Amino acid sequence: MRRRHSRPTPDVFETFPHRVEQDDDATGAMPPVATVDRSAGVTVALMVLTSLAFVGGAWLAGRRRPDLAYSNLLWEGAAITAWSVAWGALAAMAVLALGVVAVGLPWIRRQREARATSTSSP
Repeated sequence: MRRRHSRPTPDVFETFPHRVEQDDDATGAMPPVATVDRSAGVTVALMVLTSLAFVGGAWLAGRRRPDLAYSNLLWEGAAITAWSVAWGALAAMAVLALGVVAVGLPWIRRQREARATSTSSP
């Protein structure tokens, strides 16, 4: 059995006083609420699409089973489950990758345009 040593816990507010006393409005640390709402909506949409893709991939794999000779029912169930989970995961990863690219490309373009306008203006 381990003994815990009683050590004083450092106070976070004393350790990082410069972060506590900063004014968020002056530094612009908080993003606009519309940006957070849009990001949350995109995240939920990608989660739902990924879940549907997993279910669709697993369903499709269940309809096209590999022809194997199983020694008993347990191995057959394990092989079918692994087959379905693998195809479901593959479909989910493909949809998630496409979704990230579809969301990321416009964001990258906006960032490049903003950087180009900020560096070109005197």
